[in-house]
Amino acid sequence: MNVTNPAQARVESPTRAWLRHRPAGLFPDALLALAITGFAQADLAFHLDNSTPYGPMPAVVASTLVATSILALRRVTPLATAVILAVAIAGPMLVTPLTVTLWGDFLPILVATYSVARHSVPARAFIGVAAVGVGLVVVFLRNPESGTVGNIPFVAVPLAVCFVAGRVLRARARSHSDDRARARQLEAEREEAIRVALADERARIARELHDIVAHCVSVMVVQAGAAEDLLDRDPQKARAPLRSVQETGRQAVGELGRMLGLLRGERAQLALKPQPGTADLAELVDHMAAIGLPVELTVEGSGGPLPPGVDLTVYRIVQESLTNVLKHAAPTTAHVRLHYDDQSVRVSIRDTGRTGGSGGADTDRVGHGLIGMRERVGIYGGSLETASTPGGGFTVTAQLPLEAGQR
Repeated sequence: MNVTNPAQARVESPTRAWLRHRPAGLFPDALLALAITGFAQADLAFHLDNSTPYGPMPAVVASTLVATSILALRRVTPLATAVILAVAIAGPMLVTPLTVTLWGDFLPILVATYSVARHSVPARAFIGVAAVGVGLVVVFLRNPESGTVGNIPFVAVPLAVCFVAGRVLRARARSHSDDRARARQLEAEREEAIRVALADERARIARELHDIVAHCVSVMVVQAGAAEDLLDRDPQKARAPLRSVQETGRQAVGELGRMLGLLRGERAQLALKPQPGTADLAELVDHMAAIGLPVELTVEGSGGPLPPGVDLTVYRIVQESLTNVLKHAAPTTAHVRLHYDDQSVRVSIRDTGRTGGSGGADTDRVGHGLIGMRERVGIYGGSLETASTPGGGFTVTAQLPLEAGQR
């Protein structure tokens, strides 16, 4: 026995599909048209508005039925609704005068006028009103009861009110739609700005992690190599570089934990210390000297407080350059010169090792360290120069304008 899966066998019927994709407002308009049609036919049957009868009753009933039932499409096809209604009312009048009633003629005309003004572009709205106006002229000319001067204001004023109301409400709806569109655009721009800011922040954190890891790992490698050389000759002296490896590793783990904590949003749970700056260069120089890289620090000019971003950038450039010296140019010495003036701060790191020093073993190859330096300097509109020095060694020079950092 074959068993059919009900979910696979279920096929959406055409009626259900039409109901799901029906035009908006069709059912309310259909109910409105049905109600007006019912009142119009009751008016004809019982003479509720005391209209003077004209023409054969079957023609009046048919004309009224078309004029009222077409209102079901007033929002789907407003122009066609107005034209069909005008033809349904005025067309038979060209043959013989017919009865004109409030519910069967005048009310549908007002509804169609409002609808074509409310739901059509200006050109189509004026065409629809013109069609209704032509129909009214025919009615005035052919129906003796309607064609009086006293009825002109009674018809024209409500017709004008309906048309103006439709246009005003359309303009207001369009304005609200434009406001919503602008709000969506602003929201999209805000999300894009957040996305760009997050990307920039991730890039900044990546640079920080690179600086931390590169510095610490380079120091650990150098000290581990020194300890290995001393193990056979003087085991007691090997303890000092091993302790330096341990301390540097502990610092690296702490710094990485701090950065990863920031990524996880754990700022409040961490005992964070301030970002390093030029005030910490002396400590950095002492640290590098302790692990085997003699460094001389010279400060020129009045070293006033720098903007935080510029302060951190100067420190990271010195740290990265000295780390590269330690990796690529040891054994050597280095000289760090920090120069202040009113417009900028200039830092220069020069080593006396073999050619390639701070730039790496291959000066033609741009490493991640130099790329990170250029990005940091570029943020503040500064400049970065790298060059091999005559007789061996390498020089990194960065200049940062202070005004850009303050902005």
